[in-house]
Amino acid sequence: MIQPFQIENTKLGEGEKCFLIAELSANHDRDLDLALRLVDIAADAGWDCIKFQTYNADSLTVPSSHSSMKIDQVWGTDNLYDLYNNAGMPMEFHEPLFAKARDRGLIPFTSIYDPRDLEFVEGLDCAVYKIASFEMTFDDLLIEVAGTGKPIIMSTGMANLGEVDHAMEVLEKYRSGPVTLLHCVSSYPAPVEEVNLASMETLKKRFGRHVGFSDHTIGPKVALTAAAMGAVAIEKHFTDDMSRPGPDHRFSATPDVLKEIADGVQFIHTARGSELKDTAAAEAGNREAFRRSAFALRDLRAGEVLTPADYRFVRPNAGVPVGDKPALINRALGRDVKKYDPITYEDLAPR
Repeated sequence: MIQPFQIENTKLGEGEKCFLIAELSANHDRDLDLALRLVDIAADAGWDCIKFQTYNADSLTVPSSHSSMKIDQVWGTDNLYDLYNNAGMPMEFHEPLFAKARDRGLIPFTSIYDPRDLEFVEGLDCAVYKIASFEMTFDDLLIEVAGTGKPIIMSTGMANLGEVDHAMEVLEKYRSGPVTLLHCVSSYPAPVEEVNLASMETLKKRFGRHVGFSDHTIGPKVALTAAAMGAVAIEKHFTDDMSRPGPDHRFSATPDVLKEIADGVQFIHTARGSELKDTAAAEAGNREAFRRSAFALRDLRAGEVLTPADYRFVRPNAGVPVGDKPALINRALGRDVKKYDPITYEDLAPR
């Protein structure tokens, strides 16, 4: 078993309730009041933490008009620099949002994209770092984040196993804290037929790390399926209104979906229980009522030696159980037993 680890007041890992990461992404719309309301939504829905994204346009690209900068208008602009300029969360939002999250009982943390921002985020007492799928091949970032020694949650969207191998080698070389890998399909929204949740097990077996799922599908079903399959963490974008014009609202979970996932994850955790296989408390009555045991087929007298014709194994489990049939073979009775009464161990004479 891979040992759980602590993130502030919560444990993440096998045997624990699936760790729920509410992803604010660009859904703040550069409006602090909206962002603060979204923190309340995540808390009210019962999620464990809220994740921000720390970048500006210059963290990710340059203000170029080169043809390679052209993107689909579905993102609200046709230029990559403009997209990130519009979507980036202002640096001055971080402190009030971290404070609000902690006030509501959420763990705040962030995805970091540029090593130059690490000092700023460290000043917020960030307990864990997220490496986004798009950045997992950026060794300079991995090295700097590993150097904090803090836990890392890394998405693996678009990656093949060789790329994950390399990222893990870098993190291990630079002595990172515990790493949790998130299976991810970096398509927005992700088509259910391409989600391939079974690959979570591949990641777990290959790397011996906790594995979760970063969900970009619409609705709660895939997230809950991942939790039932053993994901230790679920990350999902969320919003208060999917019809808002920002780039991420259209594929984000609404408050009711967040609540459905949180309730479902708690249900799954309760139903999963532990690896111990034993009689459940709820089964005890049925175990006594409906298992078979020995009952006399005639009036039996003390001193008689039992033969198979003297008894049958029937319900309920009030006499010598059917699993201990040898206890009755050529056995003398120590006292009388009435017809159709159970034959108990106490009825048997010592051998």
